[in-house]
Amino acid sequence: MTLAEAVAIFLLSAGASLVQSLTGLGFGLMIVPPLVMVVGAKDAVVVSNVLGAVLSAVLLLRSHGHVEWRTGATLFASTLVGMPVGLLVLVWIDPGLLQVVIALTVIVFTVLLARGMRLHAAGLLGDIVTGFTSGILRMSTSMSGPPVVIYLQGRGISSERFRATLAAFFTAGGLVGAILFAAAGRIDADTGRQIGAGLPALAAGVFTGNALYRRIDEGLFRRAVFAVLFSSSALAIVTALAR
Repeated sequence: MTLAEAVAIFLLSAGASLVQSLTGLGFGLMIVPPLVMVVGAKDAVVVSNVLGAVLSAVLLLRSHGHVEWRTGATLFASTLVGMPVGLLVLVWIDPGLLQVVIALTVIVFTVLLARGMRLHAAGLLGDIVTGFTSGILRMSTSMSGPPVVIYLQGRGISSERFRATLAAFFTAGGLVGAILFAAAGRIDADTGRQIGAGLPALAAGVFTGNALYRRIDEGLFRRAVFAVLFSSSALAIVTALAR
């Protein structure tokens, strides 16, 4: 890992953690498309998962009292079933194709989130399907959040419980994901250094997010985030196709 790569990982991690500390979601969506162009698609998925788990654990410390534990437990149990499937996809898919898949996934979910898509609560079956889908996406693209975000929005829970339940789900899923990546040999010295470059940035992002939380216009911020997501995903696609 070069100095330039370390700086890029730090800056991307800080920006993505800032977004998640402000909104409760978006770390993987924000970091993976540009990170793909720094470390490659497969390493980007691994690094994002580990850093995202650490960040979610930090955010959970301040919100654990608001977690919807029953819903979170069902989502987590079903995501465990989907995660090995996603890992197989990551291992076998061509890196260039994976880069395009990641970028297209970000664009699709960005459109859905921007339009405020909500799924009606579907009880236990809805929890299971959502968790399973999220597990596949976590291990293959690091995009585990959007299905859960869209689903929980449809349940009409308060913003505090929404953010806390997401933090608990992301923490647990990220820790299991890191174990599976290590068992599959996806975490080596290089990815370890890449993760190390991003860890200090998480604190910077959370600190800045806390300072800006009540001062920033939420509507303007969300529009800026969506613009960044679209542009970084489009660039990732162009880069992959140009190789």
